[in-house]
Order: sequence, then C-alpha cells, then structure tokens
Amino acid sequence: YYSREEAMQVGTCAKPDLQKVDRQHVRGDECPLNERTIYIAIASYRDFQCRKTVESIFNRAAYPHRLRIGIVDQIVKGEDPVCNEPIQPCNSHPHQAICQYADQIDIYKMDAQLSVGPVFARHIGHRMYRGEYYATQSDAHVTFTQNWDVDIIEQLESTHNEMAVLSTYLSDVQGSIDPVTGKSLVRTRPIMCNTVYEETKQGIYLRHRSQPERVTDIHGSPQLQPWWAAGYSFSRGHFVVNVPYDQYQPMIFQGEEMSIGIRGFTIGYDYYAPERSVCFHHYAVGDNEEARKKVKHFWENGPRYEGVGVPAMDRLLGIVHMNPE
Repeated sequence: YYSREEAMQVGTCAKPDLQKVDRQHVRGDECPLNERTIYIAIASYRDFQCRKTVESIFNRAAYPHRLRIGIVDQIVKGEDPVCNEPIQPCNSHPHQAICQYADQIDIYKMDAQLSVGPVFARHIGHRMYRGEYYATQSDAHVTFTQNWDVDIIEQLESTHNEMAVLSTYLSDVQGSIDPVTGKSLVRTRPIMCNTVYEETKQGIYLRHRSQPERVTDIHGSPQLQPWWAAGYSFSRGHFVVNVPYDQYQPMIFQGEEMSIGIRGFTIGYDYYAPERSVCFHHYAVGDNEEARKKVKHFWENGPRYEGVGVPAMDRLLGIVHMNPE
C-alpha cells in the first residue's frame, strides 16, 4: 500500500510541468484543480445506454480534455451496440463526444457469454487505470449534470481528507436534471446508513440500503457514512490501487460493496455521501421501465457457470472475516 506521503504524489496532470526539464505529467498536488485528470471506469453488460452515458460524461464536463474513460463492454456481437461506437456516423455528426474524444476512450470488449458478473468486469476496469489524479466508478446507464467534474472535485476537496471516498446509491434520473441547462433540480441528498443481512443460496452477506432522501443539515461538505456503493464512487486514484477488485468472485452481485467497503476502511479510507448529486441513474421505473427491462443481465449465463458463486462468496466472506468457519 501507499503511505500517505506517497499517495499525495499519485496523479497525473492534463498539462505537463513546463518548468522542469522532463516536463512530467505526474505532478501530484502541484497540479492545478482544473488540470487534474479523472479516470472513469464503466462496466457494461449488453446495455444500449452505455453510449449515452459516455456522451453525457464528456458533453457536460467543464474540462473534458482531462477525462479518460475505461469501458469493459460485455456484448453479443451483431446484437448489441458497442459502447465506443457513435450513435450517428462521425463524418456526418462530428460533434458527438465519442467522435471528438475518441482517443480518451479505452474499451475492452468481451463476449457476453464469458461474463461472470460485475466484480470481474470491474476488476478489469480498474486494471485499465493509468495513474489519473482522481478515479470514478459509474454504472453504464447514468446521466451526468452540467460541470459535474468541477462540482465533485470541489466536494471531495472540501473534506480536507486525502483518504475520502464519495459514494452513494444514485437517485433516479426522472425529473432530476433540467433539460435545458443540464443542472440538477434535486435539493435532497441520498445517504447510505442502513444495512441488512441477506441470505441466498450463495450464503449470508451484508446488503446495504439507502435512507430516505432529505435536504441535508450539513452544508459545505459531504457527510460521513459507513458504506461504499459500486454504482457511484469518486476518490483519489490511489483508492483503486490500494483496494482492488477481487478477480476471483465469479457470479457475485451482492457482496462486492461489503468487500470493497470493509477492506478500504481497514486501511484508512473514509466514505462520504456527496452533498450534491452530479449524476442520476436510469432505473427500470416510470417512463424508463419498458426500455430498461429489455436489457439483459449477466444472470442469463447462470446455467453455464452454475455453482461457482458459492465458493466465491465463501472466499469473499473469509477475506473480511465474516465467514463462521
């Protein structure tokens, strides 16, 4: 693991240090806020909205030149759209973000039949990290708000905590973003302060839940919370290095958040609920229900990998010392 002193030096800058002979991009805290790079990891399973998520990430960033997206795209060739292919041809619609920022999008394509769940896909996504100052993890069906990059960095830095991780279960997108300005219309804040023991055939594990949203009583800083969420996470880049995804977790869906959260906390990371939401989730409810329910899930591979989830959950629980054996 990095020491705190070493961690402070992790992070590339969009512009090199012109005052030094080697003109290094790795400048750590010397890098100005608006030049600090951001890595966004997305694991997508046969999701038609992945391209729209990429578009909103770039189009609504104040400084898109400092972003890099790493996508693990699990698809059936010929049936599913590829996440880095533009919605319209670039020669006739060159202003699409996927066209303009193509060299800032890295993609790992894999046959959906080989998918063993989000944990392994996100493990690959984190291995695509290349030393960016900040690291984000997002679902593939999310819409971002205007100037989200400046907003979330401001919130993280307001904690004055090098080991802060902002994470939450995202609110639903419907009615949450002004269609003209792209700004959030939401004044409440989701926070994770609840968890329950859940039992399936894979075992008993902790499943986190959100508290009812409300207007926050704490202003000017995110609020500490006990849990970490896989659907949205923002931190310094060293978080994904120090707390890597376990590649030996096939067919695990619930449980990854417990694993990352506990392992991160025990080496010094603190979890916070963002004061303001910078992106919103497309859940299968309301106007989005019909379209989202058509999206396939990795569970369709269950018969092919039957039984592998049980020892995987045993391993997960053993690592965090929650396995009775």
